[in-house]
Amino acid sequence: MPIEKTCPRCSKKHRKRGPYCSRSCGNVRVHTEEDKKIRSKKLLEYQDTPEGVATREKSARITSARMRGETWSSVSPEEFAVDIPDVTDYSVEFDDRWNKAEDW
Repeated sequence: MPIEKTCPRCSKKHRKRGPYCSRSCGNVRVHTEEDKKIRSKKLLEYQDTPEGVATREKSARITSARMRGETWSSVSPEEFAVDIPDVTDYSVEFDDRWNKAEDW
């Protein structure tokens, strides 16, 4: 028979694995000032990278579109559509003497 334990967050009696009675009690964490400084430093470093700049710019475009009452589309149909080039028949110019590496 499992030992009855007391949840350190809500003081509820339970017999589940681990110290907490539920996932919601276990996910609560108090962040120290040191943890906050480390996260802040890492975030500022990330924002200086090209990926971070692009992410910030995309976020700004989304926010401004929402403020204007528009829906946000990451790629417009004009940007997505590309012209299909004409395929030229190169068989006339094809030199079949070089079709095998041994012939080089």
